[in-house]
Amino acid sequence: MTDSDSLWLVVPAGQQASGAWVDDTLKARAAEQGMSGRVPLAADFPRQRVEVVRGPNAAERVQELFLRRGWTDGLPVVAPTIARVKAALRFTSLGPAEVLGEVEPLKGLATTERVAANAVMAGCRPEYLPVVLAAVECLLDPAFNLRGVQTTDENVTPLLVVNGPVARLLAINGGFGALGPGWQANATIGRAIRLVMNNIGGGWPGAVSFAGLGQPGRYTLCLAENEAQSPWAPLHVEAGMAAGQSAVTLTRAESVINVTGGLREIASVMGSAASGFGILWSGRPTVLIAPAVAADCARRGLGKDEVRRFLWEQGRWRRADWEKSWLTERILANRRWPDWVEAEASRGDIPATRTPDDIVLVVAGGDIPIPQNAYCPSWGFPPARITREIRLPADWTQLLADAAEDAAALVAR
Repeated sequence: MTDSDSLWLVVPAGQQASGAWVDDTLKARAAEQGMSGRVPLAADFPRQRVEVVRGPNAAERVQELFLRRGWTDGLPVVAPTIARVKAALRFTSLGPAEVLGEVEPLKGLATTERVAANAVMAGCRPEYLPVVLAAVECLLDPAFNLRGVQTTDENVTPLLVVNGPVARLLAINGGFGALGPGWQANATIGRAIRLVMNNIGGGWPGAVSFAGLGQPGRYTLCLAENEAQSPWAPLHVEAGMAAGQSAVTLTRAESVINVTGGLREIASVMGSAASGFGILWSGRPTVLIAPAVAADCARRGLGKDEVRRFLWEQGRWRRADWEKSWLTERILANRRWPDWVEAEASRGDIPATRTPDDIVLVVAGGDIPIPQNAYCPSWGFPPARITREIRLPADWTQLLADAAEDAAALVAR
Protein backbone atom coordinates (compact mmCIF):
# COMPACT_ATOMS: atom_id res chain seq x y z
CA MET A 1 0.00 0.00 0.00
CA THR A 2 1.30 3.47 -0.89
CA ASP A 3 0.62 6.92 0.54
CA SER A 4 -1.84 7.48 -2.31
CA ASP A 5 -3.96 4.66 -0.89
CA SER A 6 -4.55 6.59 2.35
CA LEU A 7 -6.57 9.73 3.06
CA TRP A 8 -5.88 11.63 6.26
CA LEU A 9 -9.11 13.46 7.08
CA VAL A 10 -10.14 16.13 9.56
CA VAL A 11 -13.25 14.81 11.32
CA PRO A 12 -16.10 17.28 10.57
CA ALA A 13 -18.43 16.20 13.38
CA GLY A 14 -19.23 18.46 16.32
CA GLN A 15 -17.78 18.03 19.78
CA GLN A 16 -19.19 19.80 22.83
CA ALA A 17 -17.19 21.74 25.41
CA SER A 18 -17.50 18.72 27.73
CA GLY A 19 -15.80 16.54 25.13
CA ALA A 20 -18.98 14.66 24.23
CA TRP A 21 -19.65 14.11 20.54
CA VAL A 22 -22.79 15.51 18.95
CA ASP A 23 -23.16 12.33 16.87
CA ASP A 24 -23.88 10.21 19.96
CA THR A 25 -26.96 12.30 20.68
CA LEU A 26 -27.93 12.23 17.01
CA LYS A 27 -27.67 8.45 16.90
CA ALA A 28 -30.07 8.18 19.84
CA ARG A 29 -32.48 10.71 18.30
CA ALA A 30 -32.38 8.92 14.96
CA ALA A 31 -33.23 5.63 16.69
CA GLU A 32 -36.15 7.27 18.51
CA GLN A 33 -37.52 8.52 15.20
CA GLY A 34 -37.04 5.19 13.41
CA MET A 35 -34.31 6.64 11.19
CA SER A 36 -31.46 4.28 11.99
CA GLY A 37 -31.71 2.65 8.58
CA ARG A 38 -30.99 5.96 6.86
CA VAL A 39 -27.84 6.55 8.90
CA PRO A 40 -26.63 3.03 9.69
CA LEU A 41 -23.15 4.24 10.68
CA ALA A 42 -24.24 7.15 12.86
CA ALA A 43 -21.62 7.83 15.57
CA ASP A 44 -19.41 5.08 14.11
CA PHE A 45 -16.08 6.84 13.65
CA PRO A 46 -12.75 7.19 15.50
CA ARG A 47 -13.11 9.63 18.41
CA GLN A 48 -10.19 11.79 17.45
CA ARG A 49 -9.37 14.89 15.44
CA VAL A 50 -8.03 13.02 12.41
CA GLU A 51 -9.23 9.83 10.76
CA VAL A 52 -7.24 7.77 8.25
CA VAL A 53 -9.17 5.97 5.52
CA ARG A 54 -7.04 3.37 3.73
CA GLY A 55 -7.47 1.22 0.68
CA PRO A 56 -7.21 1.36 -3.11
CA ASN A 57 -10.65 2.99 -3.30
CA ALA A 58 -10.18 5.37 -0.39
CA ALA A 59 -11.92 8.33 -2.07
CA GLU A 60 -15.00 6.27 -2.92
CA ARG A 61 -15.00 4.79 0.57
CA VAL A 62 -15.01 8.25 2.12
CA GLN A 63 -18.13 9.15 0.13
CA GLU A 64 -19.97 6.07 1.36
CA LEU A 65 -18.77 6.39 4.96
CA PHE A 66 -19.76 10.04 5.23
CA LEU A 67 -23.16 9.39 3.67
CA ARG A 68 -23.93 6.53 6.05
CA ARG A 69 -22.70 8.53 9.05
CA GLY A 70 -25.07 11.38 8.19
CA TRP A 71 -22.30 13.85 7.42
CA THR A 72 -23.51 14.92 3.97
CA ASP A 73 -26.52 16.74 2.58
CA GLY A 74 -27.15 13.83 0.22
CA LEU A 75 -24.77 15.14 -2.43
CA PRO A 76 -21.16 13.97 -2.92
CA VAL A 77 -18.60 15.83 -0.81
CA VAL A 78 -14.94 16.71 -1.17
CA ALA A 79 -12.82 14.68 1.25
CA PRO A 80 -11.61 17.06 4.03
CA THR A 81 -8.00 15.98 3.92
CA ILE A 82 -5.48 17.59 6.25
CA ALA A 83 -3.79 19.22 3.24
CA ARG A 84 -7.03 20.75 1.95
CA VAL A 85 -8.07 22.02 5.37
CA LYS A 86 -4.61 23.53 5.94
CA ALA A 87 -4.85 25.27 2.55
CA ALA A 88 -8.13 26.85 3.64
CA LEU A 89 -6.77 27.86 7.05
CA ARG A 90 -4.06 29.92 5.37
CA PHE A 91 -6.83 32.40 4.50
CA THR A 92 -7.57 33.31 8.10
CA SER A 93 -5.53 34.72 10.95
CA LEU A 94 -7.57 32.65 13.42
CA GLY A 95 -5.88 29.62 14.96
CA PRO A 96 -7.24 26.15 14.04
CA ALA A 97 -8.42 25.47 17.59
CA GLU A 98 -10.01 28.89 18.10
CA VAL A 99 -13.67 28.57 19.03
CA LEU A 100 -16.19 30.85 17.32
CA GLY A 101 -18.99 29.59 19.57
CA GLU A 102 -21.44 26.75 20.14
CA VAL A 103 -23.63 25.70 17.21
CA GLU A 104 -27.19 25.09 18.35
CA PRO A 105 -29.10 23.02 19.12
CA LEU A 106 -26.58 20.36 20.22
CA LYS A 107 -23.84 22.88 21.02
CA GLY A 108 -20.96 21.51 18.99
CA LEU A 109 -17.97 23.82 19.14
CA ALA A 110 -17.39 25.73 15.91
CA THR A 111 -13.59 25.66 15.86
CA THR A 112 -11.93 27.29 12.89
CA GLU A 113 -10.60 23.92 11.76
CA ARG A 114 -13.96 22.15 11.94
CA VAL A 115 -15.65 24.97 10.04
CA ALA A 116 -12.88 24.75 7.44
CA ALA A 117 -13.38 20.97 7.15
CA ASN A 118 -17.07 21.43 6.42
CA ALA A 119 -16.28 24.20 3.93
CA VAL A 120 -13.88 21.87 2.12
CA MET A 121 -16.57 19.16 2.06
CA ALA A 122 -19.00 21.65 0.51
CA GLY A 123 -16.58 22.30 -2.35
CA CYS A 124 -15.36 25.71 -1.22
CA ARG A 125 -12.12 27.02 -2.61
CA PRO A 126 -9.65 27.88 0.19
CA GLU A 127 -10.12 31.61 -0.40
CA TYR A 128 -13.83 31.35 0.43
CA LEU A 129 -13.12 30.53 4.09
CA PRO A 130 -13.24 34.15 5.40
CA VAL A 131 -16.79 34.47 4.04
CA VAL A 132 -17.83 31.18 5.60
CA LEU A 133 -16.36 32.17 8.97
CA ALA A 134 -18.19 35.51 8.93
CA ALA A 135 -21.44 33.75 8.05
CA VAL A 136 -20.94 31.31 10.93
CA GLU A 137 -20.46 34.30 13.25
CA CYS A 138 -23.86 35.56 12.05
CA LEU A 139 -25.40 32.15 12.74
CA LEU A 140 -24.04 32.17 16.27
CA ASP A 141 -25.39 35.62 17.14
CA PRO A 142 -28.15 35.04 19.74
CA ALA A 143 -30.41 37.38 17.75
CA PHE A 144 -30.44 34.84 14.92
CA ASN A 145 -31.94 32.19 17.23
CA LEU A 146 -30.21 29.27 15.53
CA ARG A 147 -31.84 26.83 17.95
CA GLY A 148 -35.23 27.93 16.70
CA VAL A 149 -34.16 27.88 13.06
CA GLN A 150 -32.74 24.37 13.46
CA THR A 151 -35.68 22.82 15.32
CA THR A 152 -38.81 24.59 14.04
CA ASP A 153 -41.35 22.80 11.90
CA GLU A 154 -41.23 25.76 9.49
CA ASN A 155 -39.19 25.34 6.29
CA VAL A 156 -36.88 28.22 7.15
CA THR A 157 -33.27 28.51 6.02
CA PRO A 158 -30.50 31.11 6.26
CA LEU A 159 -30.23 33.49 3.30
CA LEU A 160 -26.68 34.85 2.83
CA VAL A 161 -26.01 38.17 1.10
CA VAL A 162 -22.39 39.15 0.47
CA ASN A 163 -21.34 42.78 -0.03
CA GLY A 164 -18.16 44.71 -0.68
CA PRO A 165 -14.94 44.08 -2.67
CA VAL A 166 -14.71 40.41 -1.65
CA ALA A 167 -17.85 39.61 -3.63
CA ARG A 168 -16.13 40.74 -6.83
CA LEU A 169 -12.74 39.20 -6.00
CA LEU A 170 -14.29 35.79 -5.28
CA ALA A 171 -16.79 35.96 -8.17
CA ILE A 172 -19.80 35.70 -5.87
CA ASN A 173 -22.61 36.33 -8.31
CA GLY A 174 -25.22 39.03 -7.77
CA GLY A 175 -26.28 39.38 -11.41
CA PHE A 176 -27.78 37.00 -13.96
CA GLY A 177 -28.61 33.66 -12.34
CA ALA A 178 -27.43 34.78 -8.90
CA LEU A 179 -29.47 32.07 -7.18
CA GLY A 180 -27.97 29.45 -9.47
CA PRO A 181 -27.02 27.16 -10.81
CA GLY A 182 -23.52 27.61 -12.16
CA TRP A 183 -21.65 29.72 -9.59
CA GLN A 184 -19.14 27.87 -7.43
CA ALA A 185 -18.85 30.54 -4.74
CA ASN A 186 -22.60 31.01 -4.32
CA ALA A 187 -23.27 27.27 -4.31
CA THR A 188 -20.51 26.15 -1.98
CA ILE A 189 -20.47 28.99 0.56
CA GLY A 190 -24.17 28.51 1.23
CA ARG A 191 -23.71 24.75 1.30
CA ALA A 192 -20.88 25.07 3.82
CA ILE A 193 -23.21 26.84 6.24
CA ARG A 194 -25.72 24.01 5.97
CA LEU A 195 -23.03 21.39 6.63
CA VAL A 196 -21.87 23.36 9.69
CA MET A 197 -25.47 23.44 10.91
CA ASN A 198 -25.88 19.69 10.34
CA ASN A 199 -22.50 18.32 11.36
CA ILE A 200 -21.38 20.65 14.14
CA GLY A 201 -24.81 21.77 15.39
CA GLY A 202 -26.61 18.48 14.88
CA GLY A 203 -29.45 19.75 12.69
CA TRP A 204 -30.33 16.39 11.14
CA PRO A 205 -33.71 16.41 9.36
CA GLY A 206 -36.28 14.22 11.08
CA ALA A 207 -34.11 13.70 14.17
CA VAL A 208 -33.55 17.27 15.41
CA SER A 209 -34.86 19.44 12.59
CA PHE A 210 -38.59 18.97 12.05
CA ALA A 211 -39.21 21.23 9.05
CA GLY A 212 -42.26 19.58 7.57
CA LEU A 213 -41.19 19.67 3.93
CA GLY A 214 -37.82 21.39 3.69
CA GLN A 215 -36.91 23.39 0.60
CA PRO A 216 -34.16 23.61 -2.05
CA GLY A 217 -32.71 26.64 -0.23
CA ARG A 218 -31.68 24.27 2.54
CA TYR A 219 -28.92 23.03 0.25
CA THR A 220 -27.63 26.54 -0.38
CA LEU A 221 -29.06 30.06 -0.54
CA CYS A 222 -26.27 32.57 -1.10
CA LEU A 223 -25.72 35.52 -3.43
CA ALA A 224 -24.01 38.87 -3.66
CA GLU A 225 -25.81 42.19 -3.90
CA ASN A 226 -25.60 43.69 -7.38
CA GLU A 227 -23.93 46.86 -6.12
CA ALA A 228 -22.70 47.88 -9.58
CA GLN A 229 -26.27 48.28 -10.85
CA SER A 230 -27.88 49.51 -7.66
CA PRO A 231 -28.82 53.20 -7.33
CA TRP A 232 -28.89 52.93 -3.55
CA ALA A 233 -26.55 52.33 -0.64
CA PRO A 234 -25.77 48.60 -0.36
CA LEU A 235 -26.97 46.39 2.46
CA HIS A 236 -23.79 46.49 4.56
CA VAL A 237 -23.65 50.30 4.39
CA GLU A 238 -27.22 50.37 5.73
CA ALA A 239 -25.88 48.28 8.62
CA GLY A 240 -23.31 50.97 9.44
CA MET A 241 -20.23 49.70 7.58
CA ALA A 242 -18.07 51.57 5.09
CA ALA A 243 -18.65 50.93 1.39
CA GLY A 244 -15.08 49.62 1.03
CA GLN A 245 -15.53 46.97 3.70
CA SER A 246 -16.67 43.45 2.89
CA ALA A 247 -19.49 41.85 4.84
CA VAL A 248 -22.02 39.06 4.90
CA THR A 249 -25.62 39.47 6.04
CA LEU A 250 -27.89 36.65 7.17
CA THR A 251 -31.65 36.81 7.03
CA ARG A 252 -34.13 33.94 7.07
CA ALA A 253 -36.16 32.66 4.13
CA GLU A 254 -39.10 30.27 4.14
CA SER A 255 -39.07 30.17 0.33
CA VAL A 256 -38.04 32.13 -2.76
CA ILE A 257 -41.03 33.31 -4.79
CA ASN A 258 -40.41 34.70 -8.26
CA VAL A 259 -42.10 38.01 -9.10
CA THR A 260 -42.19 39.28 -12.67
CA GLY A 261 -42.79 43.02 -12.96
CA GLY A 262 -42.36 46.09 -10.81
CA LEU A 263 -43.17 47.34 -7.34
CA ARG A 264 -46.91 46.79 -7.63
CA GLU A 265 -46.38 43.17 -8.59
CA ILE A 266 -43.95 42.67 -5.71
CA ALA A 267 -46.47 44.18 -3.30
CA SER A 268 -49.23 41.96 -4.68
CA VAL A 269 -47.15 38.84 -4.07
CA MET A 270 -46.17 40.04 -0.60
CA GLY A 271 -49.85 40.29 0.29
CA SER A 272 -50.94 37.00 -1.27
CA ALA A 273 -47.91 35.03 -0.07
CA ALA A 274 -47.69 36.57 3.38
CA SER A 275 -46.30 34.12 5.92
CA GLY A 276 -48.69 33.73 8.84
CA PHE A 277 -45.87 32.60 11.09
CA GLY A 278 -43.71 35.44 9.81
CA ILE A 279 -46.41 37.94 10.78
CA LEU A 280 -47.09 36.17 14.08
CA TRP A 281 -43.41 36.45 15.03
CA SER A 282 -42.75 39.81 13.30
CA GLY A 283 -40.30 38.39 10.76
CA ARG A 284 -38.06 40.37 8.41
CA PRO A 285 -38.69 39.19 4.83
CA THR A 286 -36.21 39.87 2.04
CA VAL A 287 -37.10 41.37 -1.33
CA LEU A 288 -34.58 40.73 -4.12
CA ILE A 289 -35.33 43.63 -6.41
CA ALA A 290 -34.25 43.59 -10.05
CA PRO A 291 -31.82 46.31 -11.25
CA ALA A 292 -34.39 47.61 -13.76
CA VAL A 293 -36.99 48.05 -11.03
CA ALA A 294 -34.49 49.74 -8.71
CA ALA A 295 -33.41 52.08 -11.52
CA ASP A 296 -37.02 52.96 -12.32
CA CYS A 297 -37.66 53.73 -8.67
CA ALA A 298 -34.58 55.94 -8.52
CA ARG A 299 -35.69 57.84 -11.64
CA ARG A 300 -38.96 58.57 -9.86
CA GLY A 301 -37.10 59.84 -6.83
CA LEU A 302 -37.77 56.79 -4.64
CA GLY A 303 -35.06 55.71 -2.24
CA LYS A 304 -35.01 52.51 -0.23
CA ASP A 305 -37.14 54.02 2.52
CA GLU A 306 -39.84 55.06 0.06
CA VAL A 307 -39.79 51.65 -1.62
CA ARG A 308 -40.13 49.90 1.72
CA ARG A 309 -43.00 52.21 2.67
CA PHE A 310 -44.79 51.46 -0.62
CA LEU A 311 -44.40 47.70 -0.20
CA TRP A 312 -45.54 47.90 3.42
CA GLU A 313 -48.64 49.90 2.53
CA GLN A 314 -49.59 47.92 -0.58
CA GLY A 315 -48.39 44.38 0.24
CA ARG A 316 -51.08 43.36 2.71
CA TRP A 317 -52.81 40.18 3.85
CA ARG A 318 -56.55 40.60 3.32
CA ARG A 319 -58.32 40.90 6.64
CA ALA A 320 -61.01 38.43 5.56
CA ASP A 321 -58.34 35.81 4.81
CA TRP A 322 -56.54 36.59 8.08
CA GLU A 323 -59.77 36.04 10.05
CA LYS A 324 -60.29 32.65 8.40
CA SER A 325 -56.65 31.55 8.51
CA TRP A 326 -55.59 28.26 10.05
CA LEU A 327 -53.45 30.14 12.54
CA THR A 328 -56.37 32.22 13.76
CA GLU A 329 -58.75 29.29 14.03
CA ARG A 330 -56.43 26.57 15.35
CA ILE A 331 -53.22 27.89 16.84
CA LEU A 332 -54.37 31.19 18.32
CA ALA A 333 -57.84 30.18 19.46
CA ASN A 334 -57.02 30.99 23.08
CA ARG A 335 -54.51 33.80 22.63
CA ARG A 336 -54.03 37.03 20.74
CA TRP A 337 -52.04 38.02 17.72
CA PRO A 338 -49.34 40.63 18.41
CA ASP A 339 -50.74 44.05 19.27
CA TRP A 340 -49.56 45.58 15.99
CA VAL A 341 -51.44 42.94 14.00
CA GLU A 342 -54.63 43.46 15.97
CA ALA A 343 -54.27 47.23 15.54
CA GLU A 344 -53.82 46.96 11.76
CA ALA A 345 -56.70 44.47 11.48
CA SER A 346 -58.98 46.92 13.28
CA ARG A 347 -58.33 49.37 10.44
CA GLY A 348 -58.29 46.97 7.49
CA ASP A 349 -55.78 44.61 5.90
CA ILE A 350 -52.55 43.50 7.61
CA PRO A 351 -49.07 44.41 6.31
CA ALA A 352 -46.49 41.66 5.83
CA THR A 353 -44.22 43.24 8.46
CA ARG A 354 -44.54 45.18 11.69
CA THR A 355 -42.90 48.29 10.19
CA PRO A 356 -41.55 49.26 6.75
CA ASP A 357 -38.01 49.05 8.13
CA ASP A 358 -38.49 45.31 8.66
CA ILE A 359 -38.42 44.75 4.89
CA VAL A 360 -34.88 43.88 3.74
CA LEU A 361 -34.18 45.22 0.24
CA VAL A 362 -31.37 43.73 -1.88
CA VAL A 363 -30.71 44.66 -5.52
CA ALA A 364 -29.90 41.45 -7.38
CA GLY A 365 -30.29 39.70 -10.70
CA GLY A 366 -29.77 40.58 -14.34
CA ASP A 367 -30.78 43.87 -15.94
CA ILE A 368 -33.43 42.73 -18.42
CA PRO A 369 -36.49 44.45 -19.96
CA ILE A 370 -38.96 42.15 -18.18
CA PRO A 371 -37.56 42.27 -14.63
CA GLN A 372 -37.44 39.22 -12.42
CA ASN A 373 -37.58 39.88 -8.68
CA ALA A 374 -38.06 37.54 -5.73
CA TYR A 375 -39.89 37.67 -2.43
CA CYS A 376 -38.58 35.64 0.50
CA PRO A 377 -41.13 35.49 3.34
CA SER A 378 -39.45 35.05 6.70
CA TRP A 379 -39.94 33.26 9.96
CA GLY A 380 -39.46 35.67 12.85
CA PHE A 381 -38.93 34.70 16.48
CA PRO A 382 -37.25 37.16 16.81
CA PRO A 383 -36.87 39.45 13.79
CA ALA A 384 -33.33 39.03 12.50
CA ARG A 385 -30.94 40.60 10.04
CA ILE A 386 -27.37 39.95 11.16
CA THR A 387 -24.33 41.53 9.46
CA ARG A 388 -20.67 40.74 10.12
CA GLU A 389 -17.49 42.03 8.55
CA ILE A 390 -15.51 39.53 6.51
CA ARG A 391 -12.08 39.61 8.15
CA LEU A 392 -9.16 39.05 5.80
CA PRO A 393 -5.57 38.08 6.69
CA ALA A 394 -2.84 40.67 6.26
CA ASP A 395 -1.40 38.85 3.23
CA TRP A 396 -4.82 38.40 1.57
CA THR A 397 -3.79 39.92 -1.77
CA GLN A 398 -0.76 37.66 -2.12
CA LEU A 399 -2.70 34.59 -0.99
CA LEU A 400 -5.39 35.30 -3.57
CA ALA A 401 -2.79 35.72 -6.31
CA ASP A 402 -1.12 32.45 -5.28
CA ALA A 403 -4.48 30.63 -5.34
CA ALA A 404 -5.19 31.90 -8.85
CA GLU A 405 -1.73 30.82 -9.99
CA ASP A 406 -2.18 27.36 -8.46
CA ALA A 407 -5.55 26.95 -10.17
CA ALA A 408 -4.08 27.96 -13.53
CA ALA A 409 -1.20 25.52 -13.07
CA LEU A 410 -3.63 22.67 -12.43
CA VAL A 411 -5.43 23.39 -15.70
CA ALA A 412 -2.16 23.57 -17.62
CA ARG A 413 -0.93 20.16 -16.49
